[in-house]
Amino acid sequence: MEALDSRLALMADVAAWKWRESRPIADAEREARVIDAAVTQAAVFGLDAETTRALFTLQIEWARDIQAQHFAMWRRDGFPESTPIRSLEGELRPRLDSIGPQLLRAVYLAAPSLAQTIDHSRVTVLRQRIAARFTKPADIDAALRASLLRFKPVAGRLQAIRSAKVLRIGTTGDYAPFSFTAREELSGADIDLLSSLAQQLGVEARFVRTSWPTLMHDLRQGIFDIAASGISITPERAAAGTFSPAYHRDGKTPIARCAQRERFARLSAIDQPSVRVIVNPGGTNERFARERLRRAQLRVHADNRTIFDEIIAGRADVMITDGIEADLQARKHADLCRTTDEVFTQTDKAMLLPKDADLAPFAGTWLRAEIERGTVRSALQSATTSAH
Repeated sequence: MEALDSRLALMADVAAWKWRESRPIADAEREARVIDAAVTQAAVFGLDAETTRALFTLQIEWARDIQAQHFAMWRRDGFPESTPIRSLEGELRPRLDSIGPQLLRAVYLAAPSLAQTIDHSRVTVLRQRIAARFTKPADIDAALRASLLRFKPVAGRLQAIRSAKVLRIGTTGDYAPFSFTAREELSGADIDLLSSLAQQLGVEARFVRTSWPTLMHDLRQGIFDIAASGISITPERAAAGTFSPAYHRDGKTPIARCAQRERFARLSAIDQPSVRVIVNPGGTNERFARERLRRAQLRVHADNRTIFDEIIAGRADVMITDGIEADLQARKHADLCRTTDEVFTQTDKAMLLPKDADLAPFAGTWLRAEIERGTVRSALQSATTSAH
């Protein structure tokens, strides 16, 4: 939005130069070159030609409208002699040419989320700014959506990541010690590790919130380049995406109030009609509970950050989660205990990327080196301490 506004902000100066030089507003040859250059630049970010042409054609239409309304005002009221004239070739066009790549970078970073839901507060601001510049496009919301809906996530990410200088990292922020919020900031082993990956790439680490119910949808929409929040490798996820090498092995185990430790030591004892099992939505915890618990009362609690408080308060009896989380919460809360050393499943944690992403080999090589150096183990130990 800022790049669009910056371009439109120059149109009054462009119109003043054209008025003084008696030049027409439209310049079909120049406009075609601008669009062709944008299409070429857009390929770096994986934006298709149709999307780019639609967006830059829209810009040109708005620019013409602004200039035309300035011309109409000057014909009616006269051209103010005090108007400063900035050189079109020497100053204005170089500035306009530099805004094009900025806009494409912004579209690359924002289009996946904008295509789902236009940020109406920002659109309102843009509409006000455009109206202040004497143009009245009929429906900015629809125009922006029309140009952005055709955004297509790209398999080839490395070039776009390096060109945008941003690595978009999907994370749930609710699963200690991998990814959690501490003092209003994201923390955790995965946060530290992927910040290191971004540094290795020489780009900014930008964290994008996802959730367990929307994780795979966000992957397909291109919301992130790579995701990590203690994500378990499952056949369904592997079919839709690409996993890095595994960096932690774990399994499902129960946690309950310490007073009921012996009662819930076995899965058969948990799967009883009188037992209230609580689970967070959308991930492997919920899947395990629904597949393996046929008789127990199952309640889905939306916020994984407060789910253990429900057990402590007596509103739920037990949760089945990964061993690393059960151990951490047992250390964190004196009332909670892991009820058995046994794990009911065995799964690996890994980082998730889009299918066929060319970032995957780079990330895989980097992660193997971090595992061998002991960086991953140290990150998990450090995050477990800080989360506690």
